[in-house]
Amino acid sequence: MKFFITFFIFFSFLFSSEILNYKVVNKSVVYKNKDYRVLRTFEKSKISYYLIVDENTLETKIIEKSKIIKFKTKNLKDSRYQTLLEKYKEPPFLLQNYGATQIDTKYVYITVDMCPSRKKGYEKDFFKNIIKKYANSSITLFISGTWIENHKENFLELVRLKKQKQLDIIFGNHTFSHPYKKENPLIKNFLLSDNIDIKYEILELEKLLLSYDITPAILFRFPGLVADKKSILLVNSLGMIPIGTNAWLAKEEPIQDGSIILVHGNKNEPMGIKKFDNIVKNKDLEISSILKDLH
Repeated sequence: MKFFITFFIFFSFLFSSEILNYKVVNKSVVYKNKDYRVLRTFEKSKISYYLIVDENTLETKIIEKSKIIKFKTKNLKDSRYQTLLEKYKEPPFLLQNYGATQIDTKYVYITVDMCPSRKKGYEKDFFKNIIKKYANSSITLFISGTWIENHKENFLELVRLKKQKQLDIIFGNHTFSHPYKKENPLIKNFLLSDNIDIKYEILELEKLLLSYDITPAILFRFPGLVADKKSILLVNSLGMIPIGTNAWLAKEEPIQDGSIILVHGNKNEPMGIKKFDNIVKNKDLEISSILKDLH
């Protein structure tokens, strides 16, 4: 019986459902006596839905449009979500690493970037080791659409880890195509490259996740950690919170209390994975969730 249940879960994700009429919204609502913000509206399998975020927990969820019965005339000004939106649209507008880089706690926060990669597979052992040592811990996976499309079976394995509650994976946004040209300077690279539609990049990744019944989080990581004022304000207008890092392990940046750790799970940066493995062999990290603690 267990085999058939596992097979059904896996098989149900083999085929995605098309997302139609995807639109950006910014409205406050009350749902089950809680305050939420409606971020997107869309149709899937002929049913209309909202993507909403809890104004206080920052958790996103999908609900049918018909279940919303009470809209507010104004968005909450003093909610945790609104406070963070205001915080992360302020200068200085750094070219690299704009956003939350550390949280004032005793915990650490694991983030894994899944940029486009030509390499087969992913850092499967890394995820297995986290599950083994930190069962059901929270990690944020900043995933790109191109990686998903070129590594579908690997993506479904990660989805299964979340569905089976082996690992609390938060699916953050790392854009759809993660544009990059090795020869270009930072000010003309990644999302700052010519002819890049940043809004399209963000929304297409969300639509792809939703097509697989994955609820996208409000957490966003700029490709290459590269941004400017215009891109920062656009991300903010879409209701997203930018996440940087102060512990990019492949760059030998040390882990401290509150560190937002960055490793790559796409096999493009094995030194970061090796560094993480060495650290956890000698030290028990206290891991927490960005969504829970960010302030």
